[in-house]
Amino acid sequence: MWWKRPGRDFAKVAHFEGVLGTALEFQASGESEAIVDAAERAALAEIDRLEPIFNRYRTDSELSRWEETGGDVSPEFAEVLASAEAWRVCTGGAFHPAVEALTRLWKEGTPDPERLRRTVEALAQPLWTIEKGKVTRHTALPANLNAIAKGYIIDRACEAAARIDGVDTVLVNIGGDMRHWGRKPLTVDIVDPFRPADNETPIAGVRLSGVGMATSGAYHRGRHLFDPRTGQPIERIVSASVIAPDALTADVLATAFTVLLPCESLELADATPGVALFLVDADGRRFANSLWPRFSILPDA
Repeated sequence: MWWKRPGRDFAKVAHFEGVLGTALEFQASGESEAIVDAAERAALAEIDRLEPIFNRYRTDSELSRWEETGGDVSPEFAEVLASAEAWRVCTGGAFHPAVEALTRLWKEGTPDPERLRRTVEALAQPLWTIEKGKVTRHTALPANLNAIAKGYIIDRACEAAARIDGVDTVLVNIGGDMRHWGRKPLTVDIVDPFRPADNETPIAGVRLSGVGMATSGAYHRGRHLFDPRTGQPIERIVSASVIAPDALTADVLATAFTVLLPCESLELADATPGVALFLVDADGRRFANSLWPRFSILPDA
């Protein structure tokens, strides 16, 4: 959808289905229709370039090939692997790129205690090391990079669009995780996890400018969540919304904050530069860290 306000830039909102398994919303404004179209093409091309690297459901993806045979990896893949391991350590294992092992273990019901114990022990070990672009894998646990790769792809797509001369604002939103760039702030509503219908009143709202945002939780897409540190299912946090300098950081921390206790999440959020956090637990209690009020535009805590 196009529009042009008198004396102002051309603006466009476009929607696409089936992008990283969900929906993509792209917004941009700039000096002309041609410039904004070029920004859209740049973002879509970057998504198309990166998606085959990280898609574990494609047998020809770089991730699938690496798990099967090892070998050299692309700079983008190495960058995400390094970031994933760093965040695993930073969050004390609350964010974990191999939590897929628990999802598979619990799929058929309550697992054998000994198998669960061995899996948790394996999850506590370093997954891989990277030196001079070479990746050495230390585990046979399946890697699922969804909780970090989506943010990475969003960031790269937004940056690709922003590099087009004459563009002044860009938003890339994939499945509710987003990155904003430019001079025109964006207002975002946060869904009430207990009333997630589209016509319900949001539980909070924020104004974003030049940052990333992600929301995760037990209500989100009906997922089953597990604590990688204990191997047990968790349901205490129903919604964790994170604003961060980039979408990757927001994506990772939104995942970690559904695992950690609220007090742990607030402490980590306050210790991480540029991170704002809003939590809702299973009892409906709300928690916000010290930076959240800077973005908030609705009563939320």
